[in-house]
Amino acid sequence: MRDRIEALLREMQTGVGLRLLYPAEHPRIRQNVESVLALLRDLGRDQPEVSVFVVDERVIHEGLPLPGGTALARGFFATLRACGYDRLTLRRSAAPEELDDFLSAMADAVRQGTTPTLASSAHIRLSALQSDDATPSPADAHFVPETVVLQEAWTALRQERHLNLSALEGIVLTLAKTVDEHLGALLPMAALKSHDEYTATHITNVGILSMGLAEALGLSASSVRDVGLAALLHDVGKLEVPDEILNKPERLSDEQYATMRRHPEDGARLLLATAGAPELAVAVAYEHHIRYDGGGYPAVPRGWKTILATAITQVADIYDALRTDRPYRPAYPHAVVEQMMTADSGAIFDPELLDVFFDVVAAGDSR
Repeated sequence: MRDRIEALLREMQTGVGLRLLYPAEHPRIRQNVESVLALLRDLGRDQPEVSVFVVDERVIHEGLPLPGGTALARGFFATLRACGYDRLTLRRSAAPEELDDFLSAMADAVRQGTTPTLASSAHIRLSALQSDDATPSPADAHFVPETVVLQEAWTALRQERHLNLSALEGIVLTLAKTVDEHLGALLPMAALKSHDEYTATHITNVGILSMGLAEALGLSASSVRDVGLAALLHDVGKLEVPDEILNKPERLSDEQYATMRRHPEDGARLLLATAGAPELAVAVAYEHHIRYDGGGYPAVPRGWKTILATAITQVADIYDALRTDRPYRPAYPHAVVEQMMTADSGAIFDPELLDVFFDVVAAGDSR
């Protein structure tokens, strides 16, 4: 029973993450609602409703903590608690629209950094621990700044040297779900309208492609998530690059190019100065423009070999960059990108990784 309840809550947490990554009409949103309702109705065969609450980073059901509840407590339930609620009760007869509205409101809480209108409905009941019947006013809740999306996490990293690992881990969990279910058909993620949207969407795409390649290579689930987290942080050094350089449609001047080339070192320094930054992310940020043959930048000693996570991220990074419209050029077709990257196999890219990437991960890309 408890493993099924945990699966239900994880699918709901995934649903919140999906609403941060995809437009409302995306089929993954509909699939998630159907999956949550199927899990809820399966549980409903044993009991008419499921009630859980969170305390001290533990998710409790019928007096016992869920074995894998810590991530839920730090993610999904952190948002609920920010809105003044500790307990969630779900009835088997919840309607699709009711569930969609609830998960969308949860996503708004994460996205906006402000307290949304989050309230009980006919079959989804929210309450505080001090009284099962209490329904606190959202106006009295205080939204915790740790629950932020990717762009906000990057901004906090630059401005405050604060790394919101829980927010990034929530994104990674969502991407892991997508990789598990859609390996070989992972893209597109979203439409692009501006530089800021490009940055966030590109980094998300790099994360999902990196995790797809890591999974295709047979890495463990925890290693796949570690690679995904490092990929989400690989380009943080670009926070130090002025927008006029990042968005310049013409050729960069020598001085501007030198500024751009410093972003791997800037990113590694930024992460090193940030408490809690994973060592793997520091290495990937520093190495992601170092070629397979040791060239590229920053300059490294002869014989330097990048770590596997870097080589994975580099393939994903360059592939998605070439497949995306930019101010200075249109996106290249998939077949052209494959030809371009294959020509650099053994020089820029690890040949084995590149083969697996195009055979498995990007095989279904029809953007």
